[in-house]
Amino acid sequence: MFALAYKFPLSFTPFHFINHTFATLQLNAGTDIYTVSKLLTHRRVTTTQIYADVLPSTKRVAANRLTLK
Repeated sequence: MFALAYKFPLSFTPFHFINHTFATLQLNAGTDIYTVSKLLTHRRVTTTQIYADVLPSTKRVAANRLTLK
């Protein structure tokens, strides 16, 4: 019903919004993607990558961890 009201494909339901939000929040809190994958009961990490967005600020922090001496 929700997907129809907002003209999303039927496969994109509120459940998928919840998974997407959970995965994104976990990654941005520092949880590694393998652990998030297991929490979502995915068989493959590649499935989790579909749900998980990495925010630009998280990318910046990861890049700044490297120092060249």
